[in-house]
Amino acid sequence: MPMNIIELMDAKKSSFSKTDRKIYEGIKKFPNEFATNSITELTDKAEITKSALTRFAQRLGFSGFSELQYQFQIDLKDQNETHKTKTHSEIYGGVLSQTEKTADIQGIQELIQKMRDCHAVYILGTNLSKLPAEELHIALSFEDDIISILPHADMLPYHFHSDDILIIYSAISGSSHQELMKKFRQKNNIKPYMVLITTNAKHPLRHNFDMVFSLPTASLADSTSNTVLSDTFAFLMFNDILTNELANTKK
Repeated sequence: MPMNIIELMDAKKSSFSKTDRKIYEGIKKFPNEFATNSITELTDKAEITKSALTRFAQRLGFSGFSELQYQFQIDLKDQNETHKTKTHSEIYGGVLSQTEKTADIQGIQELIQKMRDCHAVYILGTNLSKLPAEELHIALSFEDDIISILPHADMLPYHFHSDDILIIYSAISGSSHQELMKKFRQKNNIKPYMVLITTNAKHPLRHNFDMVFSLPTASLADSTSNTVLSDTFAFLMFNDILTNELANTKK
């Protein structure tokens, strides 16, 4: 039996370039969009060039992206007919339950202690990650011994203190934080203690961080239901667990 597009990508991912991996992660995260949107729409939304999509398709053995897209539509149709469709409440409930069951409580407690001891906590999140960043900022604002700051992504402080903490919520690739990572790699730039909260266990920026929390997300079969908020739900549940631990560890 021939492999479907997802299986084909998984088999070849070790040879993917950085751009290929971005496309790969996008297809797995938003399969319906990549199956049905025009190439122009995809290049605008995903910030990927048409030539990159063509090269990716050819790497998988197709003549171009349109041929790959046609096969992917067939794959998704077959998948929808094979799997029982879950309701959104079942999918989101599963994500919340998995986040709670797999939470790294020890790591969360360690982060809380570092936040209590640090100079200031900066929190970043863009797009669907913006809401959980704002929620954590509100939760920390009630803590007398934690200074929480929610800067605009384009208005970060020019200099951090070495005892600052920077928490970033990023679901897939963190493309909006690439320039910040470059800044920290430059000489004479002080790097804060950096924490990544993500639903991508292989997040491309993860090696830049001192602490990483990898959260569950909706499966590929579930994600075909357009449950694009599954990552946000996982982030919010993480915040709920962290807030509960904050209450339990007050000085």
